[in-house]
Amino acid sequence: MPTDIELLGKKARRQAALAESGMIPIPHFSELPSRIEHACLSPFLSGKEIEQICRDAAEHAFSSVCVPLPWVETSLGLLSGTSVRVSTVVSFPMGTAPEGVKIAEARCALEAGAHEIQVPIAFHRLRNGDRTGLRKEMEELRRATPGAALTFIIETSMLSEEEVVTSVRMAEIARADFVSGGSGFWGATELGNASLLRCAAPSSMKISAAAGSRNVKALLPLLAAGVDRVSTENTLELLTL
Repeated sequence: MPTDIELLGKKARRQAALAESGMIPIPHFSELPSRIEHACLSPFLSGKEIEQICRDAAEHAFSSVCVPLPWVETSLGLLSGTSVRVSTVVSFPMGTAPEGVKIAEARCALEAGAHEIQVPIAFHRLRNGDRTGLRKEMEELRRATPGAALTFIIETSMLSEEEVVTSVRMAEIARADFVSGGSGFWGATELGNASLLRCAAPSSMKISAAAGSRNVKALLPLLAAGVDRVSTENTLELLTL
């Protein structure tokens, strides 16, 4: 008899095939900007670059910008009066910082005013079978970030289906708002993995995917498969058909 994870995997593969073939409705092009996160996480960003990032985000009404923690307050000021949200990352991109360090960094992000805080899950805990430790850490991060959206980044390209589903279930227990299919550092979120996230997550939890393509036509199947938001540095290229 198939396990529930095997059944989820089968459902996800079917959903991905339908999305890729165009058999699931896709959003109209006019809706795309509101589904895009402009992620700019280089440690070498300048003030002028942040200004341009925020100007582009406001002009196109992107869903959000994701910037390094030192630029959160500046971005909030530049985007004041717009619908664009400001996000940042904690223990990025490895997720290996000690729990106390992650929580301290998350609290700093909260104090800076970040609307959303994104944290890579502790992959070393997951791979070593420490599910209890992983769950407790995720729950502590949720308690440390009241009032902010919390996203757990799951590097789906590096994990098995079982590990992906386990991670999503831990995120659900921790009451996360989003799960992301990857940071982009280890490749884009593939359509099959995005579908698996959507199938494994409750309807109340949103799905984010790291886009690897500069062509908007390549991201449409992701949206059709149930991805709520695409995160990319190539925002302006994606809006060019």
